[in-house]
Amino acid sequence: MLTNARVITFSSALILPLALLACSGWTPFLNSNLQQSGLYIAYLLSGTVGLPGLIATAALLLLITHLKLRLGRREWLLLLGAFAALLLADWCIKSLIKHLTQEPRPYLVWLSAQQLLPALDQFYRQSGELRAEQVHAASQLLALPAWLANHWQHGVNYAFPSGHTIVTITLAQFFGLIWLARAPRGAWLLPLWALAVGISRLMLGMHWVADLLASAILGSLTALLAARWWLHHSQP
Repeated sequence: MLTNARVITFSSALILPLALLACSGWTPFLNSNLQQSGLYIAYLLSGTVGLPGLIATAALLLLITHLKLRLGRREWLLLLGAFAALLLADWCIKSLIKHLTQEPRPYLVWLSAQQLLPALDQFYRQSGELRAEQVHAASQLLALPAWLANHWQHGVNYAFPSGHTIVTITLAQFFGLIWLARAPRGAWLLPLWALAVGISRLMLGMHWVADLLASAILGSLTALLAARWWLHHSQP
């Protein structure tokens, strides 16, 4: 049974750590060595909710849910429909907010301050292809690892909110609440994974902490609605 107390406790586990990070003012990217091997671990964690990693992560969570709950055909179809609608809604909301806020990513702010990119207002007026080329050129001058240079090249849009964090929190909240209601074992591992992915986005210079916090709140709310809808409509 999914009680209000469980919902509040689980949601707090997803959001409160990011709120504490936001209050601390921690900026790991600005204080890190871009050649350190630990950044590659952050890259791998981040990749669990980027493409194509997101497909594998979603498939794994759906499979675990199916095995834990022994879903019938109707429950399974409702789960797939709710999950697909949830991801689509998050993507639309995220894209709209990015367009409205137009906040530069931390690594772009840093590259511009190092005079390796033009002023950011000029940088963002250019096409995505040209932005990627300029980031690639800056990465070569810095002799960055190829995986980091490639990651930066694919992230030349705006920072707020964090698409990776919205997806991570959405997955953790949606499946976590469903598991708590029907088969609780393992549910509390999901907030740990979500926090690790969030920190990886900070370390890679892709987001500010405020981006993660706002994204976590958004992803948590939409996933809560979807999980409650599924639990209600999948009752025998």
